[in-house]
Amino acid sequence: MSKDFLTYDQQVAYLSECKGIVCDPEDKSILIVAGYFNLINGYKKPFVDVVIDNKHHYIKGTTLKQIYALKVFDDSLRSLLLSKITKVEEEVRVLTCYVFDLINLSSPIPWNDVKSYDDKIDIVRIQKLIDDSERQLSLSEQDYVKYYNDHHKFIPTWIMAKAINFSTFIDFLLLSKQSVKESICKLYNIKDNKGFYHFKLLIGSLHWMRKIRNSCAHNERIYTMHRLNGRISTPYLNLLPSSYKRDRDQRIIDLIISLKYFMNSSEYAFFITEIKTLLINLEKEILDQAFQRVRSDLGIKNISDLDYLLKNTKTIEYNSFG
Repeated sequence: MSKDFLTYDQQVAYLSECKGIVCDPEDKSILIVAGYFNLINGYKKPFVDVVIDNKHHYIKGTTLKQIYALKVFDDSLRSLLLSKITKVEEEVRVLTCYVFDLINLSSPIPWNDVKSYDDKIDIVRIQKLIDDSERQLSLSEQDYVKYYNDHHKFIPTWIMAKAINFSTFIDFLLLSKQSVKESICKLYNIKDNKGFYHFKLLIGSLHWMRKIRNSCAHNERIYTMHRLNGRISTPYLNLLPSSYKRDRDQRIIDLIISLKYFMNSSEYAFFITEIKTLLINLEKEILDQAFQRVRSDLGIKNISDLDYLLKNTKTIEYNSFG
């Protein structure tokens, strides 16, 4: 059945009279700016007390302003994470194509030759990567791609790595020679608990960033994002209380942890402060029961636990790279 059209005034009345959500007269502006579907359907869950016969009953004291406060929190979190992810993405793309060419320089072997990749990997898989990259380049509308095609008849590695999509780039890194991956892991100190380079963590972290970045780009809800049984063990996880190790799902906390690898200590400390500030402000604005659900969805046990991640000061020695 189709839903009846409701004016903004009728929407406010419906939320108040039928849903038991406290609305002030000026709350109409919230619905005008955010939209009923985006706001209520997107952010009501932490405020729902119980569902009976498919009808949602809200926690006593839930207000429209509180639901909107959660949306504002999510919007701010989205902007913050997107800024950090895009910085890491750009940096890793640049560094990877540099060391890729450096290692293949002696031959020299171009990026669209299977011999420039790890010879232990199935050649069919490598050729698919090359084909996918060439296809994406052929469809690119970027001026720099067209320029190199028109004037040089070949796309250099640094242009290719910038122009292909993030998922294809991650495959490019994954299929590159062992020494390429080792160089990236060495720079960022990405190692397992035994001190060996942790390629799975490197690739897995980038894929989790990619997934979150794509959701950010499409303006989707962020704080609830998770991947079932997707957690990858990392030494930085050991900085948190042992209760964190029992979780198996990958959540926003895992992104927060993995970003520590890609930042110097001072930058990371400022980032953690920004995350904590968002959470502390939200805690003041919404019901405690709702806040605890939001915190849990993020994978954070306590706000103060984030301070544990500031242990082990870290400096990325860019001048030593290559």
